[in-house]
Amino acid sequence: MSRAIVPSFLVRWALCLAILAWTVAFPLSAPAWAEGIRIHVRGTARLVAHASRDQGELILSGSLVDDAGQPLSAESVTIHVVRESDPRDANVIEGLRAARSCDRSTDRPPTAYGVRVVGPTDAPDVVAITDEGGRFCFRAKLVPDRHLAHLSWRGSSLVDAADADLAFDLSRQGLVLRFDPTPRIVSLDVPKVTFEAAALVEDDGTTQAKPGLALVLANETSAELGRGITDASGRVRFTVESAKLGAPGRGSLRVSFAGDTQTAFAVHVAEIERRVKVTLRVPAVERGELTAQVPEDGISLVVDVASTLGPVTEGGVEAHVGDVVVGAAPVERGLARLTLTFTAEGSEALVRLRYVPSAPWFEALGEPTVKVPIRGPGLAAKAPIVLAGLAVLAFFLVGRVASKGNKPEPEPAIVEAEAKVGSPRLEVVRAAAPGEVGWRGQVVDAHEGTPVSGARVWVDRGTFDGRSVLASVGTDSAGSFVLPPIAGLVGDEQIAVEAPLHTRLVQPLPPAGELSIALVLRRRALLARLVGWARKRGRPFDLKPEPTPGHVRRAAGEDFQTARWADAVEKAVFGGGEVDARAEREIERMIPTDARAGVPPERDGAGGLPAPRKPEEDERR
Repeated sequence: MSRAIVPSFLVRWALCLAILAWTVAFPLSAPAWAEGIRIHVRGTARLVAHASRDQGELILSGSLVDDAGQPLSAESVTIHVVRESDPRDANVIEGLRAARSCDRSTDRPPTAYGVRVVGPTDAPDVVAITDEGGRFCFRAKLVPDRHLAHLSWRGSSLVDAADADLAFDLSRQGLVLRFDPTPRIVSLDVPKVTFEAAALVEDDGTTQAKPGLALVLANETSAELGRGITDASGRVRFTVESAKLGAPGRGSLRVSFAGDTQTAFAVHVAEIERRVKVTLRVPAVERGELTAQVPEDGISLVVDVASTLGPVTEGGVEAHVGDVVVGAAPVERGLARLTLTFTAEGSEALVRLRYVPSAPWFEALGEPTVKVPIRGPGLAAKAPIVLAGLAVLAFFLVGRVASKGNKPEPEPAIVEAEAKVGSPRLEVVRAAAPGEVGWRGQVVDAHEGTPVSGARVWVDRGTFDGRSVLASVGTDSAGSFVLPPIAGLVGDEQIAVEAPLHTRLVQPLPPAGELSIALVLRRRALLARLVGWARKRGRPFDLKPEPTPGHVRRAAGEDFQTARWADAVEKAVFGGGEVDARAEREIERMIPTDARAGVPPERDGAGGLPAPRKPEEDERR
């Protein structure tokens, strides 16, 4: 590829002008760089289960969701149940071995995709497959006594495993406790917080309110927060002082009933986030104690970071002049010590302070602006810069005179248009010559241009049951492939290409010939989709020159689905591990509804690639 050659004297003059402009305008533009705070968050899962009885049988149901409340479908939840008084009771073991899925009706969705019994015969486990709502359920004939159940889910590459224990008594009425409404975000900035709980008796398929029960409210440390008696509607209200709820962060509220002669004991836990607003103050500015300083040399600024609970000990503070970050510092013991470096004219500068939380439970209460007195540098400070600029100018002028006449000025070359790099594409390099059939070519990386080995290239056609693969081949170590001719083409065929670490490319089947195919790494495709969505949404998600996953997560605020998506993309792109089809699929499942345009349909299987065809099958085709 040829490029234009710029005359050398033009290059020298351009450099001279740039240096002189920098020398004169130095006080007017001096960018300041600040190191951002990077957060890695891994998703968590939550198992919720409840036991009741129906016609003398156990009905154990529950749900599996992630920390954003999204259901985890088609996942295996393993449940081990034992009798509390005799863990090896033969009747209980026999009942568990006959466990089956809960009944389904035409007007209710399924509560499990399937139920099976695994493990040794003397200690069986029940495995329930969650439905599209993350629900599961099974029923078994057990002894009417107290039992213990342990539920577990092994987790995935992006969501941690989850475990839960459930104790229940089949000799008494089953009790269901719940919060109404379910608390999630609890503000610690108000003096008192109110929670309401409801008690329902569930027995033999009927549910009714249960009055007169003594319920206890506690937090995750088992510290009691309040007591109350359910009214005629089975409800009780707790009013709790915010200071008793605990420190900002993730926690839980648990409402419990100890049990009586008719009603079984019960516990219900709600996961919450305790949040607090963070305020920023600069005492020296408020007291007028700051003296005018040269901003190019750095201005020290101490910021108080506090909340209604006292000093804040985590996060960071950024200082902005306009849209430029001119200083940043971490928060330590309620203080952030910044050094501001920028250029400005006049006697004062407006500096906007922004708190950058390291966790979502610390929320900035506005972005205060302070007036910082400044002064310009003296002439003595500019003298070394001016002299250096003049010296460089003299050097280039001497070089220009010495080289004049020694070398002929080269003719400018024609600049060729560079090929588009970085996007997936399929191009017909050469049409098939007369007598040639089939397709051949090479698969390369769209950014690096290196061959992609181990990719699969296949042709499929739409049918009433989906799409049928007509031919499939793999690429060799050089990324090359040869697809055999296909008889009976009807025009609905398409060609698809995918590699273990490169995302799928699908296009209508081109005419026979030589193809050039470029694929994009899955990690790059995930990042491009997030950045493109942020640019389309605009502020506060967009950022110049380009939004990052960390910025999108912070801009999402209480939008947990968008924040979780940005966290997953950041981990996949910058975490250092490989991003295969399964990881890409899990991240695509987290994409918010308004960003799902262009997301490919769910891949089949673990890798999404068709199985290699046997040689005899190719011969038959």
